[in-house]
Amino acid sequence: MDIPYIDRIVNNLYVKDLKGTIKWVTELHANQVDKAGQPYIGHVRRVHLNLCRLFPEASLDEQFAALLHDTLEDCEVTAEDLRTQGYSEATIIMVEAVTKRKDQVISYQERIDRLAESGNMGAIRVKIADLMDNSNPNRLTNLSLIQASSLSKRYMRALRTLWSAVRES
Repeated sequence: MDIPYIDRIVNNLYVKDLKGTIKWVTELHANQVDKAGQPYIGHVRRVHLNLCRLFPEASLDEQFAALLHDTLEDCEVTAEDLRTQGYSEATIIMVEAVTKRKDQVISYQERIDRLAESGNMGAIRVKIADLMDNSNPNRLTNLSLIQASSLSKRYMRALRTLWSAVRES
């Protein structure tokens, strides 16, 4: 897939392009590994590819959000940092919507239910793309049977909830 180069100034703000975003998130996640010990950037890239495969009409904001989906949670990045980098409010709102906040004390499924009820279709689609990678059997085989089974059940339930929200929109 050819990634478009979109580098421009909008309302006096520098707007990132996809190639620049990929480079930046690669730097941000450079020393991180996933639950199976694999470089974390692989997950980020697959989420973006899943979004584009599942939702070919995905907007540029959705594509940015897919690439940035774990930056607020797993990196020393804030929403204000994303603004300074030139990302739109739509992108930032999607990233925030799929981010588990450190001060949030609700269950995983409650977070999924709230996302589904939010009506933020971009964020819902990004989370579906994320869950499709998280629930990939090839990734789960690197985990213990108990952990893989537990995560698989959690992710499948979340996917059912979010796909239902997509169908109802």
